[in-house]
Amino acid sequence: MNIEFQKTYNFEIPNVSFGDLLTEHVYSILTDGRLASHFLERQLEIWFPELTFVDARGHDHVDTKGNLYDQKCFTKGGCKFMPSNQIGKGRYFEEVVAHNHCQKVTYIVCDIIDFPKVKVRFEHGKNLIEEYPKCSISFAKRNHFFA
Repeated sequence: MNIEFQKTYNFEIPNVSFGDLLTEHVYSILTDGRLASHFLERQLEIWFPELTFVDARGHDHVDTKGNLYDQKCFTKGGCKFMPSNQIGKGRYFEEVVAHNHCQKVTYIVCDIIDFPKVKVRFEHGKNLIEEYPKCSISFAKRNHFFA
């Protein structure tokens, strides 16, 4: 599948399991962006073969042209697309650093709220900061963002 910007892709991930856990428990675990990201980063390479997972500082993928991509999850808490070292307890948002990072990457925003259904949207970082200068998309904006 070719990457198109400002388009929402809809996927469903079948047959997710782990050991003897009930499927609904695995689904519940994978609505946590910290955990789902590890799996989605690899799955995105399959859905979008022009991406290669690199797990580098500041980005997760590169495409065949050398463009950088950073995968972020949209959860019940919304989506924070500032650098990962600015997300979490005791960390703080540094606008200049975050905006500089956004200028360099494309974001792959994955909505995992209804897992195993996953929505995927590619957005240039510079476009996101125009609409969301605090590098955060609230849950209330979910339908607008993925429309």
